[in-house]
Amino acid sequence: MSVIVNRPFTPEWAAAFQGAIEADLTYRELAAKWTWPVALVIDAAPELGCHEPVAVELALEGGRCQNAVIRHADAVTAPFTLRAAYATWKLVMHGELDPLAGVSRGKIRVSGSVATLLLHASFASALCGCARAVPTDFPDES
Repeated sequence: MSVIVNRPFTPEWAAAFQGAIEADLTYRELAAKWTWPVALVIDAAPELGCHEPVAVELALEGGRCQNAVIRHADAVTAPFTLRAAYATWKLVMHGELDPLAGVSRGKIRVSGSVATLLLHASFASALCGCARAVPTDFPDES
C-alpha cells in the first residue's frame, strides 16, 4: 500500500490532518477540555507557490476534530489563530520547533487568548504532533 503525500495547507493535507487528529488517542486525551476552533495560518511564500496567506481552520472540541477546512487567511473565524512563515511551520512539522517555543520567540503569532493557550500547552503540542504524523511534501524539499 502506498502512502499519499500532500503539500502542506492544501485541502488534501487538511483532510489527512483531520484524520490524524481523529486517530490520535493521546491527542484526544490531552485535548479533552479544549472546546474552541483553531486556525493555523501560513504566510504567503510566492517562491514556493503560496501566493496568499492560507489557513487550515480546525473545528476542535473535546479531543475531536469535526472538520478541517482550507480558507483564505482573511476568512478565518476561529477564536484562536496561530500564524507563521512557511519555514517556521516546516520546523514545527519536522519536530524541530515546539509551537509554544515558537510563540515565545515571536516566530508564531497568536490571535486569541495566549493565557488560555498556555493553560492548554499539552493540547498545542499534541495538535502539532498530529500534523507531524501527516506525510507532507514540502515544495523546497522536492
